[in-house]
Formats: sequence, structure tokens, C-alpha cells
Amino acid sequence: MESKNKIAFMPEKLLEQAPTDELREFVQKQARCNDAFACELNDWLCERFAKFPSLEEKFANRVERLFDHMEEKKGWYGHYDDYGINWAVVVDGMRDVLDALRRELEKGNARLVVRIILKFIHTLQERNDETMCDDDYVDLADLHEEFAEMLEACAKLESWSLREKRELLEKLRQASGYSVYKEYDFYSMDSLYVDVLVTALPLEEAYTELMKQESSMGERLLSHKVNLLRKLGREEEAQQTIRANLKCNEIVFPEIERLRDAGKLPEARDLVERQMSIRGKSVQSLELLLDIVKRQGDTPAVIETLYQLALFVQYDLSYYRNLKKVVPSADWAKMYDRILRQLNKENGGSHLASIYAEEKDYNRLYKLIIQTRFERFSLIMEYLPILPEKYHPELLQYGIRHLKRWISTAAPRKEYVRFARTLKEFSRLPGGAPYVTELVAHIRTTYTRRPALLEELRDLH
Repeated sequence: MESKNKIAFMPEKLLEQAPTDELREFVQKQARCNDAFACELNDWLCERFAKFPSLEEKFANRVERLFDHMEEKKGWYGHYDDYGINWAVVVDGMRDVLDALRRELEKGNARLVVRIILKFIHTLQERNDETMCDDDYVDLADLHEEFAEMLEACAKLESWSLREKRELLEKLRQASGYSVYKEYDFYSMDSLYVDVLVTALPLEEAYTELMKQESSMGERLLSHKVNLLRKLGREEEAQQTIRANLKCNEIVFPEIERLRDAGKLPEARDLVERQMSIRGKSVQSLELLLDIVKRQGDTPAVIETLYQLALFVQYDLSYYRNLKKVVPSADWAKMYDRILRQLNKENGGSHLASIYAEEKDYNRLYKLIIQTRFERFSLIMEYLPILPEKYHPELLQYGIRHLKRWISTAAPRKEYVRFARTLKEFSRLPGGAPYVTELVAHIRTTYTRRPALLEELRDLH
């Protein structure tokens, strides 16, 4: 027991004995090659030694230091040819800052929260070095959603003065013109401005300011307009706004649900049907209509809506199965033929295949696979196990011919990995193993100058 304690404390004892210069050099080396460590080291040093006049300056320093971490950036053909901001460190570090700011917000310290978020937005504009990629856009957009949530929480605080709320809105208005948001288009600061606006200002003032944006009003702004009109008791104007913008799902779908939940089923049905006539059918609109006509007990409308959903929703046969339960058995053959004719007209090959498999309509399924060009191999892999044995030989031969064409040209190693994995799956098909054995033997004698390919096939016989 005593020896274990000695071992446990040994690194700490050794650290105390290490020469300061060597220790400093070691830490600096780690910080240069490890951005996450550098970020934690900066925070620790600031906590331990830095003397900041205020908590705000302490957080502001942390935000600025996040943008100091650089990394190599991949250029064309995958080689490293540039340095730029390590956006992963920026996002992760700012999330840690936000966790601390949430605790401050619980204390009512809205001023600090707002200033640090605005500090980040301003620094993002100043330090933009044009090294963002698609993943960075997504992470920064998610981070801004967290900003929006916190800024709206600040705007709701009655203890925070209206003057400061107006100052926040002016800062957000300025930020909406920042080039970083226009160049990368990963977040709409205009949208954030409006979301905070309707929370921060008195209703009449918020509505007046919102209407100044009406010339460029999108769906989100229209939703705010309808909600503000209702809070102001101007229901007729809210209704006019909805009916003048039936293409706007953001306001139409909530209105349909409101009417439905209030028991106004004819009005809700009329609105969803008018919306579909203008914007076209969608899964969401059809699902709303289905719920309404079910409540009305309108069986013919239920059948027609389920028919539309059975066509729309692919790779999920739940609506098709529900339709089969509702349609009288004497009428099912006619409905089945109607569905097939429509899907053939729309070239819905994979959806047709799933319906043929559901109905055990094997002859049609086999013909569909044979006649399909681009998806044939994937359909063989999916449906050969359920098809009668008489169809297997021809489909297996089609599959092997596809695999031979696939491997006939040289490819990157990762493509060989995918090919080998597909071969293993093909060998598990009923009757597939002998075909794979023959193909592997052919590859080993034909492609002797492709060691990477042969290496990936080493476990196949």
C-alpha cells in the first residue's frame, strides 16, 4: 500500500525538482503543437496570474485569445499549403465561455453576457482570415443559435434597462452589415436582430420597427408580424397577413394547427387545401389534412389523402399499409393498380420495388430489377434474398458483371476497401459464394500489379 502511494506522488515530486527553464521549454513546445492544450494553458495562466480590472475584461481576453490558435490548412489535392485560424478551438472555447456566461445570466448580469457575445461577433469580423470550410460554417452557425437564445433571454429580463436593450439592437443592426456574414452566409444577423427586437421592445414599438423591415420580409419575419398583431389584439390584420402569404409555411401551418385544435375543422381544412393549391402538396400539408379529415370522419377523403402520402413518402410503407387497411378489400386491386400506374409514370423505381416486395409480387419485382439500369445492382443486393430461387442465377450473373466492371480500372485504396466489403456482402446472398470465389480467383491472376487490391481481398476465398 505504501509503495503505491509513493508511485502515485512521484510525478508531482519530480515536477517540483525540474529546472524551471526546461519545464518552461517543455510547456511551450506542447502549446505550439497542441491547440487544445494551448487554449487550456492560456485559461489557466489567466486564472492564476493575470490581474484584470473586471470580469468583463477577463472574458474579453479569453475570447481574443481563442482566435490566436492557428493550424495548417489543406489546399488542392489534399496537401497542406496554408495556415489559418483553428476554428474548432474557436467554437469549443467560446462554448466554454458561454457556459460561464449562463451562470452570470442566472445572477441577472445581462450586461456582461451581451458585451462578451458582441465582443466575439466583432472579433470574428476583425480576424476573419478566409480559411473557413463547410464544417466550420455549420459549427459557427450552431454557436450563433446559442447566442440568439442567450440574447433573447437577456432581452426578456425586466431588470435590464430599455435603454441598454435599444443599444443591443443598434449593435446587432451594425453587425448585420459585417462582411464575414455576407461572404460565408452561415448565419443571418438580420434574423437575429429581429428575434431580439420582438422580445426587447414594447409591443407597439417592436411592431413599428418590424414594419421597417417589411420590404425584405422573409418567413421568420412574417411569423413575428402575425404574433405581434395577435398580442396587440389586431386579429383581423393577423388573418389578412396569413391569407396574403399562403406560400409561407412558417405562418400557415401554425394557423392550421390552431384552427384544428380549437375544433374549427372546416376552416382548418379549407386553409390547408388552399395552401396546397398554391404551393403544392407536401408531406407536412398532407399529414395535417389527414389528421383533419380523420377527425371529421370523412372516409373517402382519408383514403385519398393516404393514397397521396403513399406516393410521396418513399422508403417507408406505413402510409401504404394504412391505406390497405382502410380501402375495402373488394376495391384494393383497383387501388393497387392506380398506385402502380402513377409510380411507373413518375419513374419511382425503388419505391415500386419496395411495394412489389411488400405484396410478394415477385414477377413484377424481377422484371423491374432487370429493366432498371442505374440502380440494378443495389436492387439485386436488397431483394434477391426474398425472390424465388428460379430468379437467382440470372440476377447473380448480372451482379458479377457489375462487380467486374467496377474493378476493371485502377482506384484509390479506399475504393478497394469498399469493393472488398461489397464482395463479402454479395457472397452472403443465396448462391452468391461460388460466384465470388470465381471472381476473386480471376482478380488474383489478372491484377497482379495491384498489391493494394490484392491485400484487401486477402480474407476472401
